[in-house]
Amino acid sequence: MTTLQDTTNKNRTSDSYVDTVHHHTWEGKRLVAAYRAKVKAEDKLNGTSRRVMLQGRMGVANPNAHKYSVKNPPNVWSGSHSHQCIKLSDAATADVYIYDRYR
Repeated sequence: MTTLQDTTNKNRTSDSYVDTVHHHTWEGKRLVAAYRAKVKAEDKLNGTSRRVMLQGRMGVANPNAHKYSVKNPPNVWSGSHSHQCIKLSDAATADVYIYDRYR
C-alpha cells in the first residue's frame, strides 16, 4: 500500500516532508484538508496515529519579514535566528509534514 510518506521528495533532509502549499488560497486549503483526510483514513485502516503539521515559510519579498529579523529588538535578546519559526498568518507558503504520534 502506498502512503503519503512514500511520495516525498528524496532530496529533502526530513523524511516527514510531503509538499509545499500556498495555504492562503482556496487550492492550498483544499490540499491541506485532503492530506489530513487521507492521513486520518490511513491511520484508521492501519491502526497508526499520525498528524499533519504546517510549517510557515517566508517567501520572497514578504512584507512580514521585519517581524522575524534578528535586528528587530524583540528578537535580539533571545539570540534567535532570522526566519526560524514563521506564523502561518505571516507566511507566504507552508511546508506540509506528516509526523508519527508517540503515545
